[in-house]
Amino acid sequence: MNYQFPAGFWWGSASSAAQSEGAAAQGGTAPTIWDHWFKTEPHRFHNQVGPANTSTFYERYQDDIALMQKIGHNSFRTSISWARLLPDGKTINPEAVAFYNRVIDELLAKGIKPFIGLFHFDMPMYWQEQGGWENRETVEAYAEYADICFKLFGDRVACWMTFNEPVVVVEGGYLYDFHYPNQMDFRRAAQVAYHMMLAHSLAVVRYRALSLPGQIGIVLNLTPSYPRSS
Repeated sequence: MNYQFPAGFWWGSASSAAQSEGAAAQGGTAPTIWDHWFKTEPHRFHNQVGPANTSTFYERYQDDIALMQKIGHNSFRTSISWARLLPDGKTINPEAVAFYNRVIDELLAKGIKPFIGLFHFDMPMYWQEQGGWENRETVEAYAEYADICFKLFGDRVACWMTFNEPVVVVEGGYLYDFHYPNQMDFRRAAQVAYHMMLAHSLAVVRYRALSLPGQIGIVLNLTPSYPRSS
């Protein structure tokens, strides 16, 4: 049986800032929860390889994008690092802006549409130290961060995602101990879930207020992320 994919089907790959950039101590970035967790419990990382040594996209993005084009990709889903763009929570990092501008422009030059996420499990440590998603102030800070991203890159990025699989943050960090901060507390988990959904809604409001010619949504996983027995 032959199946013809429709015209305009998006062929591509997906990653995130924390998964691919590396360069955890370069370009003016601040630590994320992954940097902190690796520093405190490196044995919990596969082969004890930490966030500074991921896929080196920060240095090799041009080569990686060229490979995407070579194998026929017309889209690429990745994310912006909140800690890289706003290393103190308030001040825009010009090195980060330059890097993300280069990545976006390179993708477009190769005929690859960028799908950009704003949060992919990588809470800046400076916000986590104040409670992370348990703290309502983090929600407001996220809305500001989102607004900055839209204004900096929204002229070229037409597809935005507020969160990648937010339930993973809730389950992994606050129920099942496979993401930092490794808490197992249903009350805190519920607070985190509520605040993430509130942050999503505020980001959507900010985006629509700018009247940009694009789309915004959220990435939801279809299966539970908790550990299951075989």
